[in-house]
Amino acid sequence: MTNKKEMSLIDWTYLVLGVAMLFGLLVRFLPGLMAGFPLNDGGMFLSMIRDLKGSGYVLPETTSYNDLQIPYTYPPLGFYLGRLVSDVFHIPELEILRWLPPFVNLISVLAVYFLSSELLRSKPLGALAAAFYALTPGAFGWFIMGGGITRSLGSLFLLLSVYAVFHLFRDKQWQWLLLSILFCGLAVLSHPEAGVHTAGTCILLWIFYGRSVRSFLHALFVAFGVLLVTSPWWGTSFSYHGVTPFISALNSGSYGIPIWQAWLDMILARESYLPILLILRLVGIGWAIWKKEYFLLAWVVFPYLVEPRSAPSVAFYPLSMLTALAFAQAFPYLISRFRKDTDTTSVELHKSRAYNGILFLCLISLFVESGLYGFRLVNNSLKPADLEAMTWVKENTAQDDAFLLLTGVKSPEIDPFIEWFPALTERHSLSTVQGYEWLGAGKFMEYYSALTDLQSCTDTTCAEDWSAQIGEKYQYIVIQTSQAEKVLAKSFTDSPKYHQVYDSNGVEIYEITLP
Repeated sequence: MTNKKEMSLIDWTYLVLGVAMLFGLLVRFLPGLMAGFPLNDGGMFLSMIRDLKGSGYVLPETTSYNDLQIPYTYPPLGFYLGRLVSDVFHIPELEILRWLPPFVNLISVLAVYFLSSELLRSKPLGALAAAFYALTPGAFGWFIMGGGITRSLGSLFLLLSVYAVFHLFRDKQWQWLLLSILFCGLAVLSHPEAGVHTAGTCILLWIFYGRSVRSFLHALFVAFGVLLVTSPWWGTSFSYHGVTPFISALNSGSYGIPIWQAWLDMILARESYLPILLILRLVGIGWAIWKKEYFLLAWVVFPYLVEPRSAPSVAFYPLSMLTALAFAQAFPYLISRFRKDTDTTSVELHKSRAYNGILFLCLISLFVESGLYGFRLVNNSLKPADLEAMTWVKENTAQDDAFLLLTGVKSPEIDPFIEWFPALTERHSLSTVQGYEWLGAGKFMEYYSALTDLQSCTDTTCAEDWSAQIGEKYQYIVIQTSQAEKVLAKSFTDSPKYHQVYDSNGVEIYEITLP
């Protein structure tokens, strides 16, 4: 009888995990399928993947992107993986950026399951946490975009690092030491912020599960091993450029609002029309406080102290576990107390039709909400008309021509037209900010602010004054008329200084005819 109950619980666990993987696959792959092009960003990464072909897999000194001599100091694991997959399977680099990020992020759902099963001491709870993570609208957005080729790998290896280090501190076996070094090293080689968050989370693990001389020595061995594993990258980068690009990148962040406010905004965010996750999240936090699940609570807060910009992506992991606790333990307990039942233990979900029905409805609702979220991502991708215009630029202009792009989008980091333009045309764009984070401390935010002003221009005088202010000249103006101010294109059309050389489906290009 015991074995039968155990098997039914195992079947229920794998069923929930299977639903998480199936629904997670659909919401992660459908946006790229509908867009027909990598979502949002990834232009600079396309150039960096192609640079590896030209260098024969040797780490280049600079990247060809936007002709700015940007140091090739970005953690390169994603670029090497993309290059390798492209060469071995003869897949175009653009298709790599379109499909590899969602595939890696889908594997992260499995990683959440394994990690949650250990931290919550229950595989059924781990499956629930994986399901809620897989279907949290907003949790996967940045990982399935073209630029997610680095972010998704960083996320995956962060999770695997936490899993290995947790076992190292708990079990103290040498195989976990080797896996901890491997996964932590791969996290550092995947993404700058992932490496920082991995180190921070490992420190948090030591505080809660280590606190012994032996665990401290293990932590030192892991740190030394990570330095060794990553040394081919940072050693080569140091030999090329010294530490300057790394210091520059550390000073490129801008967080805008206080950390406590960013944390509250994330906790109280309604990612969906029905506040399912919001309610479960708040109840889960309260339940964790009562049940003294202090590590999960600390992990929700700690990323904001380590590196606030990408902290929400990391905080989603413990929040998914707290959400699972709320659904499987807190609500059954509250309901039994309301009914004044003598048995207030958590419900056995695999036996309760009512709770399984509620869970099914919740997952269906979150699946729909995640699908709608993904559909919005489709709109933030290059359209065929944009690609046609960029092809024209590449075929009809000189390689040393410079371009001023006016799209009306005030946030350069979410403007796919501006980011992809240098990669697809192989021309220099004055309007592109990507890459400036490696060119000098503070230069990224300075140029970011200047580009925000540029995209507010409504006439030729504004664009010319902006060009003179930054000391850069251009030969062509490209206007994306669907988003820019309506009077902007007319200003260039009416000006004797400019001649229209291209006009098709919302993209207009003007060449300077007078100095």
